Amino acid sequence: MPSCLLHRRADQPCGSTDFRPVVPPPKGTIVTSYRTTSCAVVRRVLLAILSIGLLVTAACGVPAPSGSTASTTLTVAISNNPSSLDPQAGPSGTDHIALYPLYATLIEFDPETLNPTPGLAESWSFPEPTTLQLKLRENLQFSDGSPLDANAVKVSLERFMTQTNKADLANVTSVEAPDPTTVLLHQKTPDTSLVLVLADRAGMVVGPTAANPDFAQKPVGAGPYTLVSYSPGDRILMKRNPNYYGEQPPMQNLEMRIITDPKAAASALLSGQVDFANNLDANDIPQLENSGSLTVVSPVGLWFDMIYFNLAQKPLDDVRVRQAINLALDRDEIIQGTVNGVGEPARQPLPSAHWAYDEASTSIWPHDVERAKQLMAEAGYANGVTLTVVCTASPLEVRRNEIIRAQLAEIGIDYQVTPMDTNQGVALYFEQQGANAAQYAWSGRPDPGQTYSRLFSQNTYQNPGKVAIPGLDAVLEKAVSTDDPDQRAAAYAEANKLIADFAPYAPLYFHGDVTAYSNEVTGYTPNLLGKPKVAFLDKSSEAG
Repeated sequence: MPSCLLHRRADQPCGSTDFRPVVPPPKGTIVTSYRTTSCAVVRRVLLAILSIGLLVTAACGVPAPSGSTASTTLTVAISNNPSSLDPQAGPSGTDHIALYPLYATLIEFDPETLNPTPGLAESWSFPEPTTLQLKLRENLQFSDGSPLDANAVKVSLERFMTQTNKADLANVTSVEAPDPTTVLLHQKTPDTSLVLVLADRAGMVVGPTAANPDFAQKPVGAGPYTLVSYSPGDRILMKRNPNYYGEQPPMQNLEMRIITDPKAAASALLSGQVDFANNLDANDIPQLENSGSLTVVSPVGLWFDMIYFNLAQKPLDDVRVRQAINLALDRDEIIQGTVNGVGEPARQPLPSAHWAYDEASTSIWPHDVERAKQLMAEAGYANGVTLTVVCTASPLEVRRNEIIRAQLAEIGIDYQVTPMDTNQGVALYFEQQGANAAQYAWSGRPDPGQTYSRLFSQNTYQNPGKVAIPGLDAVLEKAVSTDDPDQRAAAYAEANKLIADFAPYAPLYFHGDVTAYSNEVTGYTPNLLGKPKVAFLDKSSEAG
């Protein structure tokens, strides 16, 4: 199992009662309650949020049942509208739970280690240091019955290289299909991370209709399911793909209900309206566990919350301000006040369970308000400065950002945060550069090379200011030039030092992804990536 906070199964003896209300609520109701902390700031923040009603009534926002036959349909709550059902176009890390069922990937990964395993490609090799060769399975088909051969993969990869996430294949110079089951990817420089790049969006092979302007509304992939309908803000309906190359999924239908409020999602679980949900509120763990009908786990994966900095905008163009922010943040207090301690402080881009985790980085950015104030004064902001920020408009996100706001106020930063729809906020910050910073998560990638490159290289989507970190590119090239884990880990440790000195972001904490599902559901395995795969969950023995 990946590093994981594993809660008791619902029918096991009850543990802590810190969250239990005095009078048990009716079944299906989520009661808002918080573990008391010694921090007055957190206490005031939480009380303020409650007083203005940001934690909405639990039943709000739950779509009505669709009428699908329960014994043949798995119903999953997802926390956001997908930014796009075209895997090459969407930028959001929360898209994957909806994309995985629709698109098979060229490479799969082991859930615990993230080591590559066969997908559409049954084998791979590097015949030359700068050439990756894939051998496809024979007789593959897309969901519409069209052939998925080497030429189809070539067309898909070449299209990806023109789309939103093209940075993942920035090192690829050309793609060849010398025969129907062989694909060759030629690179500028040796890069072993390319294998697991193909376990992510780049490896989600899109069908021949991808050239059509309405492809995102009528997607064609090769996953275990195919799209029936998508109603933004409501639900996504899928059915089994009869042309899937592997074993058919146990459930005939997969329904994803879009429930943006985690308390509403928890209520839907308790009332039996949905069978599975993740991204739940840690404050609700005891009530979910005490239901008697649910299993609750909190796997810690690569997903971590952070403050993205636009390094080209004042005041974040000054490294002293960026360092001051990192020193002023009390990460333990943020975790406690936001998710009741279900998480791991982040001072580097990888959690402690990862093979490339750098133990030395744990001492980066200790909580030191006095030093942070000195740096602000040295930067010319002794009398304070305003920082404009966007975040997602959900109770949990608002709660986190109010704690951050209170902490940064101690060093004179007026943290002006605007909660909004995630997709709108992403466009405002990353594309329009309409805010100094953004408090969002980085959802992780199968290979650490992707994470370091996408977050910290000069010309990526995640670096809207297009500011380079001196010396970093050479270190990152060294890290992916070998497949030896020890050599790669040493290179990432070197990169961490450069990143810590430059402070291009403020990492907060790695999620303990609070996930709950019906005791009737079997087959769920958390993965270290932190993006659930739900296509092969089995709801009951009656599934068709």
